Amino acid sequence: MRFKQLKVGDYIMPEGSNDDVQARWGLDNEKQVPWDKEKGLDADSANKFRQEILEFISDSKQSSAYLMTRRKDGREIMRPVSVFVENWVCETITQDIQPKTTHVRRDPIVGYLWVGREHRSDWKANDDFRPKVVWMQGVASLIEDESEVNIFYEKREAKKGVGRVHPEGETMHLIRTAPQYVRAEGWEGSRAIIYKNFD
Repeated sequence: MRFKQLKVGDYIMPEGSNDDVQARWGLDNEKQVPWDKEKGLDADSANKFRQEILEFISDSKQSSAYLMTRRKDGREIMRPVSVFVENWVCETITQDIQPKTTHVRRDPIVGYLWVGREHRSDWKANDDFRPKVVWMQGVASLIEDESEVNIFYEKREAKKGVGRVHPEGETMHLIRTAPQYVRAEGWEGSRAIIYKNFD
């Protein structure tokens, strides 16, 4: 990638670099460069939000969930879904004829995006809607065994009060996703909160 250059005094710097922005805006030091505020939290600080973020993605009243899968040609597609979350493992019911079922059978790498239903209280930049967001990348298993799918319905009904909602004549499978990577934003300003361990 080639950068344009900007001359400040006798010093030539890449345009868009921290030094460039610091000089252009008259900042005292590089810590004042705005995007430094978006650096990820350290592990100890991030862990303070772990339970709150898990509750956020587990509660459909707090957030809406979207599932990303890949088409045959590798292009991603997302759609809104219902998701049951337990200890970071995500489960979504899918019909056998749905494209996402075919996608997961062919490529188990999937993603979930949760978007908050409320505006972030820390966001003062403008009047645009700016919610909390969580992104998860994981590996999905497609559960086709009817008895396992029924066990899921029973578990969900016991915990959420929602059993099977699709007609009995339809063939339903279960997408069960084990997380590999989670990135959350909106709990500590614009600083990213990242988790890679879910033991």
